[in-house]
Amino acid sequence: MKFEQLFFLKEAVKYQSISVAAEKNFISQSSVSYAISKLEKELSIDLLKRTNSGVTPTLAGEMVLQKSESIFKATEEIVEISNRHRNDGEVNIACIPCICDWILPKVLQILKRRADDILVSVETEESNSVARHVSSGISEFGILIRFEELERNTELRYTPLFRDEYVLYVGRKSPFWNRSRITYAELVQEPYIAYQDEFRRYNGGLTNMIGANKLPNIIFRTDNLDSIKNMIMHDNYVAFFPSFMSENDLYVKSGWIRRITVSDKKLDFEVGYVESAKYKTKKIDQIFLTTLSKMIEGFDLSKMNQNDL
Repeated sequence: MKFEQLFFLKEAVKYQSISVAAEKNFISQSSVSYAISKLEKELSIDLLKRTNSGVTPTLAGEMVLQKSESIFKATEEIVEISNRHRNDGEVNIACIPCICDWILPKVLQILKRRADDILVSVETEESNSVARHVSSGISEFGILIRFEELERNTELRYTPLFRDEYVLYVGRKSPFWNRSRITYAELVQEPYIAYQDEFRRYNGGLTNMIGANKLPNIIFRTDNLDSIKNMIMHDNYVAFFPSFMSENDLYVKSGWIRRITVSDKKLDFEVGYVESAKYKTKKIDQIFLTTLSKMIEGFDLSKMNQNDL
């Protein structure tokens, strides 16, 4: 028996639905269903009544959940204790990768000039994973691209930071090197390098912006942004990158890669940060977030997003 099995059982009963429980916890429905079924198999009893309209606990399920309440309460107390006694000078962040290119280092430079001795630990993930890290208490706050499910998650507080837009990275061997704009029909003819689960049908972000009917010609997937840029630089591959968050990209500044816009697709999005509604944000985290927000306010994004386009 594992804690996550009991947790998913509790969530399924709370929302009277396995699919809703999965959505609220940013995990696949099959993972939640498997965890509960495995627990039922281990205990040799049915814990849920499953119907077309949802799920409800069996008598045994209700008794298991009653006994589990003390476990959940103790877990929350343990997390709260760890939050209170964790190194006061350490900030634990989950964030999307492009934030690390120059925005986070810039925040650290500002804090260093103010003599704020802060150790920053960063986990880079896609936006749904960032939200899951924060809601579970793994990370104290997260920086992510706003997605639809955030609106329905009562365990997170979301604060917008800035708007950005996707631009297409092309190298000197691309037929579009001397262009400032292309159409989406032209883009889909080119070999595309995808970052992690980008353009998966179940994934949000760019998939929702462009639509799942005609995706780019994906020929390679990787979780390494430098590998993507290196391949674009040396061949005719293309990939989307955010404009503002990649403003100080060495590949672009050095003239190895150009950024062009897709003229017939709306590709702007919002970036913000999430905090847990269950756990109080530490003072050091508040200092970091305040510094980040003020730094962003100091930039004229409308001008920056036009550079090199």
